Amino acid sequence: MDTSTRKSWDEMERDYPDEWLLISEMERDELGRLKSGVVERHSKEKEEVYRQPSLDKPTAFRYTGVSTFSGLRSHAQKIVPI
Repeated sequence: MDTSTRKSWDEMERDYPDEWLLISEMERDELGRLKSGVVERHSKEKEEVYRQPSLDKPTAFRYTGVSTFSGLRSHAQKIVPI
């Protein structure tokens, strides 16, 4: 993988649709959202991105697709009170 090119988040979403990314050299906006970075690994399979060896520098994991997580509220509603 080419790990030398900085990409904006929009470019990452376009270049790696519905993939998991391991990103280094992150730049964030004033609200802490990822603006750009260097894609170190990418894959449709999350395990491929999380695999060893880990990098010896700060990194972030992001998914470029639409999350299927419905939120903690829906999980809490499924808990039966005692």
